[in-house]
Amino acid sequence: MALFDAAFDHDEASRDAWLAAQCGDDAVLLARVRALLATDADDGTGFLPSAANSTLVSGGSGGAAGLMPPPQIGAYRLEELIGSGGMGSVYRASRNDGLFEQTVAIKFVRPMRGLVQVEALVDAERRLLARMQHPAIAHILDGGTTANGLHFLVMEFVSGVALDEHAHLHRLGTRERVALLCEVCAAVAHAHQHLVLHCDIKPANILVTGEGRPKLIDFGVARIQDVIDASLPQGFTRAYTSPQRLAGEPAAVTDDVYSLGMVLGELLTGELPDPQTLAFSGGPIDDELAAVARKALAPQREQRYASVKAFEDDLHHWLECRPVLAMGNDWRYRSRKLVQRRPWRVASAALALGGLVTALVVTSTLYTRAEAARRDAEKRFSEVRSLANYMLFDLDARLESTPGNTQARRELVGRSQQYLDVLGETAGNNPELQHEVAQGLTRLAEVQGGWAVPNVGEAEKARATFERAERMLVDLVRQRPDEWAWRGDLGRVQHRLADFYGSRDGDAPKQLAKAREAEAQLVQAIAAASGQAGALGPAAAKPAAAAPKAIAELEVLLSSARLAQAFALDYNTDHEGAAAIARAEEARMLGLSDAVRQHMDFEYRVGRPAMQLGDSLYYAGKHADALAAYRRALSHYEQGLVQTPRRRQLLESTAIARWSISAALGELARHAEALVEIDAGLPIAEQLVALDASNIHGLRLRSTLRNQRALALGQLGRYDEAIAITEANQREREARAAKAPDDAEPARDAAVPLVKLAALYWAKGDTAGACRLMRQAGQAWTTIERRWGLSELDRQDAKLAAQQLARLCPEQAPAR
Repeated sequence: MALFDAAFDHDEASRDAWLAAQCGDDAVLLARVRALLATDADDGTGFLPSAANSTLVSGGSGGAAGLMPPPQIGAYRLEELIGSGGMGSVYRASRNDGLFEQTVAIKFVRPMRGLVQVEALVDAERRLLARMQHPAIAHILDGGTTANGLHFLVMEFVSGVALDEHAHLHRLGTRERVALLCEVCAAVAHAHQHLVLHCDIKPANILVTGEGRPKLIDFGVARIQDVIDASLPQGFTRAYTSPQRLAGEPAAVTDDVYSLGMVLGELLTGELPDPQTLAFSGGPIDDELAAVARKALAPQREQRYASVKAFEDDLHHWLECRPVLAMGNDWRYRSRKLVQRRPWRVASAALALGGLVTALVVTSTLYTRAEAARRDAEKRFSEVRSLANYMLFDLDARLESTPGNTQARRELVGRSQQYLDVLGETAGNNPELQHEVAQGLTRLAEVQGGWAVPNVGEAEKARATFERAERMLVDLVRQRPDEWAWRGDLGRVQHRLADFYGSRDGDAPKQLAKAREAEAQLVQAIAAASGQAGALGPAAAKPAAAAPKAIAELEVLLSSARLAQAFALDYNTDHEGAAAIARAEEARMLGLSDAVRQHMDFEYRVGRPAMQLGDSLYYAGKHADALAAYRRALSHYEQGLVQTPRRRQLLESTAIARWSISAALGELARHAEALVEIDAGLPIAEQLVALDASNIHGLRLRSTLRNQRALALGQLGRYDEAIAITEANQREREARAAKAPDDAEPARDAAVPLVKLAALYWAKGDTAGACRLMRQAGQAWTTIERRWGLSELDRQDAKLAAQQLARLCPEQAPAR
């Protein structure tokens, strides 16, 4: 579609040669564009005048007149055609209703004779632009359809020239060009925060105003799963497009990073870099900026900057004469950058050092050296301490909130581990510093592999880190039993460990015991934080009441610890006991004061016990009651999304709630309703994975939802559709298990759906296929039992596979 649009910038005599050069060896692409051009030539409608003939036509006759935009669009009068192509035309227009003066751009999308859903395309772009409010993104003002059926968008009018043309006309220096691109990066990062990928970043789509401010335009092919249907045009400009997009893969954050790397190379040298060799054949380019561009243009997505923000940060580092990430960690390079950044300070330091050496010769050499070393060590220790806290608690929180940063977080984890090890070695007998290290270790373990939180998939490292933090905190609380905040931190790590033991190890008794330990610590901490006398023992003085925010954090942890107990009881098939805990916890959360509620993500937190209650009732066979509980949870999550529409926790929980509702409806034989629910939840999971393909939690969620959709389709007799979904899903699970052969979790994920897939084959009438899959399921569970052991739920799945095989395929059942 992008080539079709650009072809109209060339006259008919040179158009085909230009098109052949653009398509290269891609004969299929060339044929498709030629077919579109032929269709356009046969159309006979003469949709909109070309840019070369820009006189505004307000009347006329015949087919052409029927497709002309009217001279008046609402409050705006069309004045001049300012751009056109195969996809449509853009006019400058002025408001003439007398209220106030305003110049706008009105974009008309050409009819495509059924080849493209134009109305959906225009609606998608309107909704995408409405999501974003950024000074470097052209704003949407209005949209609609004219009386003669032309779809249009009314947008902010940007009077400017393309980025590369602006740089050439004004003879901008390298620093000015990089600074301009930094502003563009900020706009793209803003779009990513709103879960929008631009997908066609190039100089022509970046206009620079007369004031020198860039504006990102043309979101006509931007992607977001819950807005744009996959059947709409996947347009892009080949020269600026990543290899993955050219190969037909779904768009990701790093594809926009790639496009920005191409723009950087072209902006600095005047020519596009060679994407194969990453060489720059235009003018000279600074070595550091060349390294930045090469990292952005890396052939594999995981080798590029993990986010546009990281790319922008490296450009800012270059502007500030700081070391850039793309240059590596060589100490000589970093020293050189320090001299560039602070030449006078370095010179002063050198002079001071010379004076110090002279003084050392004359005075007490050994004492002075020792004192200087002590101060230097204290300074370095303080820097490491601050850096570790910043990386784990500030920087990682920002990365976690933005999709597409899993690889960056994985690198951050490794460096943070090193810093914490250094701090732990030097903490000695300092309880405050030991407490700080223990807090850092808890956070590090959550990022490494905490359950039900965005993590980087390093489960075994997380276990060791959690347990190390717990040992430190147990010892600290023993030393300082009156420190309720430390007791709360111990409850936090014990709750996280309980989740880990239950969900990673499948060890429900161990999970239950650890969750009860956490509850005991947190109950005491909350009582003390609330100012209750004797909360930490009869000898303890009455503590001063803590701020509502601190109490809210403890209440959240207590709720999580209690829900972990309910989860463990469900694992042990004590569903009534689990339901009692969840029911009481939902009521307790609803009874919290407003002062405490406002310091927590309350809708998410009160939705969790409702979800747990639904699970317990579902397992107990009370599906109608479970459905009601799931719907209460969904209501809370959706209300939370109204307040924070991009919060990942709420998006994931909403998808899970839809899945659970679908499962309950299926048990009630309401399969058509079940399919509607799962179809509402699946796009959310698809969206999260599309924006961060390395998000393991998102991948598992998508896989689970797809399997539920297949189940609903199977119940409706649509077996072929159900089997196609389940088999594709199964291949993904098996691939993930193959990449982590020593991890039990992906192996279990790959084993669980096999019996359901076999049931679909059986229902379809393919007995051989069903028997093959049930035998495969039995073999998978045997392998898992031999290598890692089976949880109670695992045993149920394995037993079901064996029973089904013996009942339906007796000749294939293993001999007893």
